[in-house]
Amino acid sequence: MRTLEDIENDLAAARETLSSVEGTPAEVYSRIVGYYRSVRNWNRGKREEYGERRLYDAAASMSRLEEQGRGTAAGNSNAVSAAEPASQAERSSARLILFVRPACPACPSAKEAAGRLGIPVDLVNADTEVGLAEAARRNVLSTPTAILLSARGEELDRARDPGAIASFKSRLAS
Repeated sequence: MRTLEDIENDLAAARETLSSVEGTPAEVYSRIVGYYRSVRNWNRGKREEYGERRLYDAAASMSRLEEQGRGTAAGNSNAVSAAEPASQAERSSARLILFVRPACPACPSAKEAAGRLGIPVDLVNADTEVGLAEAARRNVLSTPTAILLSARGEELDRARDPGAIASFKSRLAS
């Protein structure tokens, strides 16, 4: 019969053995420039880029779209549907959220177009941690992206270029 001390000694030996256990290295393949290749054979820059990649969760993205009331039956995550026409009170107190980045070539003209609308504009720098979190929350995938909001904070429309942002003027006037 084994004593409690024998069992504790066996457990201590097993813990010591398990603390230094290593598995065999796994060969990781990922897509690079159109084809799959072992990550081990990538150049240093591509390996660093690989380390910064984030896993895209399609199911979570679709549920966010459905929560925002913009999901489609076909599952087109790029679909943007205009809300019902806004009342005069909502149009007069509408505001715009404009997602920009310092390195974005189209963002300066988007800022100008937003400024000409005559409504409050909240600029969100998508390169900051807070801006990136807000972009993810609102499902913003590129810059510039302008989101026209009602007085209640509901999304009325969305635009991704300066011309489309300028077209909000006619929507606000009608």
